Amino acid sequence: MIWFFDSWFGWLQTMKYFKEMYPEYDYIFFADTKNCPYGEKSWEEIRDFTFKGLNRLFDHWAKIVILACNTAAAYAVRSRQTLYPEKKVLSITIPGIEEIIKRDKTTGNVGILATQATINSNIYNDLFARFWGNGDPMFNFVMAPELVHIVEKELYNTTKIETTIKDYLSKFENIDYLILWCTHFPVLMQYFKDQFSGDIIDPSIESAKKFWPYLERHNDIKEKLSANSNISCYTTGDKETFDKIGSQIFWSPIQSQTI
Repeated sequence: MIWFFDSWFGWLQTMKYFKEMYPEYDYIFFADTKNCPYGEKSWEEIRDFTFKGLNRLFDHWAKIVILACNTAAAYAVRSRQTLYPEKKVLSITIPGIEEIIKRDKTTGNVGILATQATINSNIYNDLFARFWGNGDPMFNFVMAPELVHIVEKELYNTTKIETTIKDYLSKFENIDYLILWCTHFPVLMQYFKDQFSGDIIDPSIESAKKFWPYLERHNDIKEKLSANSNISCYTTGDKETFDKIGSQIFWSPIQSQTI
């Protein structure tokens, strides 16, 4: 089984990409909805919730976990190898950075749309400095907390979605690329495409693309993944709300269990 961890619904978009590319595998998702949204919490709380969640999955014999929350990853990516030297935790943050670097190392005029906590973590500067090489990218950061609330509560409100995205995009100046660095945001991808003519990078897609090459390099993990095309969902919060919104995003009925 391939396990996913997130605080709320962003994982659905991430898992949808994985499911489309690798339909044969079994997927299990754990949503810490009781403590969401992570993006508005302190770094101590985010780290605590994230590592408690990961420990819970490993206690249930998870072989590999996709950390499908950029905010959680921002506060865990620096220490996950130290804390879990024998475990496999893949962050969706790094594939997004690798894609930007692959596309263009000359302009580097990057617009980053994310939660407040993710931006405050300074993880982008750290990782770009590690992977970029010569030259420094030009970052344009915009915090977009309202988009998180829209995805969780107002997906039906087309006018508000369009107005809110237009307002956030207006805060950028002359960007070549737009990175949707919160897994909630790609749920609204068509609205972004309607209003932004440049390249849009979705780290979730890049993570899914890179997953097969990863398995090819780690045959020990690949051999342990069950392949019955099943999906199971677990939430720490209200099951009815989770199933209702989750089914709307996933375009397929979601039936979760509360744990």
